[in-house]
Amino acid sequence: MREGVTTADPERAAALNVVHLLREVALRLELAMGEFARTTGLHGTDVRALVRLLDAERAGLEPTPTWLAQQLGMTSQATTAVIHRLEAAGHVERVRSRTDARSAHLQVSDSAVDLGWQFFGPLLNRLTDTTRALDTGQRAVVRDYLTAVSEALG
Repeated sequence: MREGVTTADPERAAALNVVHLLREVALRLELAMGEFARTTGLHGTDVRALVRLLDAERAGLEPTPTWLAQQLGMTSQATTAVIHRLEAAGHVERVRSRTDARSAHLQVSDSAVDLGWQFFGPLLNRLTDTTRALDTGQRAVVRDYLTAVSEALG
C-alpha cells in the first residue's frame, strides 16, 4: 500500500490522515499567498518575505537582511534582490535600529499592511472565528500540536 499505511496499523493511518489535513491547509494558504502575489504584482518569495517580516515584528524583533535571508533559506544576494523589489514597491523600509544606531532593520510599510489586510482580512476573520469556536483546552491542543509540527519541520 502507498505511504507505508496498512490496515494492520490504524494508529499510523489516523496520524497520516491528520498530516494530510495539515498539508491541505498549507496548500490552501500557499494558494492564497500566490493569488495575493499575482494581484499585487509581487513574486511569491516577496510575499513570504513580507510574512516573515510581519512575524518578526509581532515577536518584537528587529529583522535585518541577514535574518531575512536565513528565514527564507536564500543567499544574501537573492535576498537583496527581494528587499530591493519590496522597497521599490513601497512595501518595505529600512529603519535605524533602536538599540544600535549603526545598523538598520527592515520594516513593513503601513501601506503594505493595509494592502495585506484588504486581501487577507476576510480569510483571517474566518480563521479567527473558527479558532474562537474551540474551547480553551481544544485551542491549547491545537497550539501544542502545531508548535510540535513546526519544530519537527526544522
